[in-house]
Amino acid sequence: MELRQRRWPPEPGEDELKLLGEVARSRIWTDGPWTAEVERRMEQLTGAPHAVAFNSCTSALHAALHAMGCVRGTRVAMPALTFAGTATGAAHIGADLVYADVRPDTLTLGPPADLPESDVVVAVDLHGVPHGLDRERIAGRPVLTDACQSIGSTLGGRHVGAAGTHAWSFSSAKLIAAPDGGAVTTGDAGLAGRLRELRDYGVPAGESRSNAAVVWAGGHNWRPTEPSMAMVAHRLERLEGWASRARDVTDRVHRTLDTIGLWRQSPGEAARPAWHKIRLGPPGWDREHAARIEQALAEAGVPTHRWGLVPLHRHPAFTPAGGAELPVTEAAAAGTLCLGSEAAPPMTWTDDEVEQVCRILETTAGS
Repeated sequence: MELRQRRWPPEPGEDELKLLGEVARSRIWTDGPWTAEVERRMEQLTGAPHAVAFNSCTSALHAALHAMGCVRGTRVAMPALTFAGTATGAAHIGADLVYADVRPDTLTLGPPADLPESDVVVAVDLHGVPHGLDRERIAGRPVLTDACQSIGSTLGGRHVGAAGTHAWSFSSAKLIAAPDGGAVTTGDAGLAGRLRELRDYGVPAGESRSNAAVVWAGGHNWRPTEPSMAMVAHRLERLEGWASRARDVTDRVHRTLDTIGLWRQSPGEAARPAWHKIRLGPPGWDREHAARIEQALAEAGVPTHRWGLVPLHRHPAFTPAGGAELPVTEAAAAGTLCLGSEAAPPMTWTDDEVEQVCRILETTAGS
């Protein structure tokens, strides 16, 4: 098996290369029709009334927190088991980061009663698995969902972005893969208007860009490029095919994991994830057993990676003094691993390769 060779993101086809050439020749490289088209298609896909495109999901999260009123000292709760990009915007604003533990089945935030005191909640759809919290408000606190890994996932038969405010990613490792890009979808028209200002130096949409027009000191140049947005719009047409493949491969691997008694991330009955990663571990998340499985898979030619090995509440860049004890997060980070790599995720494996990996898992489970 050649599971270490690059297979993702998909190589542009001739039709896509032609499109990108047309965009380049137009010399409209920002603030153009493809940005508007991505916004239209994201509204159509998610069911959200408003979509605002950005140059990355990290920028989208940053701007959304600004637009929600976050300032220095605002308490922002989020799971500790997430990527640094979830926290980057809040850290730049000077918000107080308050970390919460995750559930041992979904690895997403637990019930509202278990959340720490905060002014805003940033929830994460980890690896495509939707969090189970209200997506608009929790006990009066606004909710922002980091949905960078869950485009195409559904919850209760609706797209996860149908209600609430979500930040999406179009980076090269995601199901919709472009050089980079992001978006925010929301049901709040006022929030969408503020986002359009913030992504363009703080200048109201439609006005000429000048110092005199700036109304937000927190604005940035967060505009996406037209070539990236053209690629995103083109690839959104193929989302369901990629999401379906990710589900099929994950379902097959999960059946094997269930048979041999290894732990795997579970989404719950109401969720239908477009799986971004397949995460597994030994029962009880024994870190030494996890390391033996990792080594055995590597020797058999199956790549794995340790996503989230250093949780944010233990990361010196985000919690300099060290954080509180979060036992589920710490155990999951140390005792689980993800199959494949970002360059060759499981959804890119052939059916024969998936069957081979399942047989290898069966032989290495007890190692």
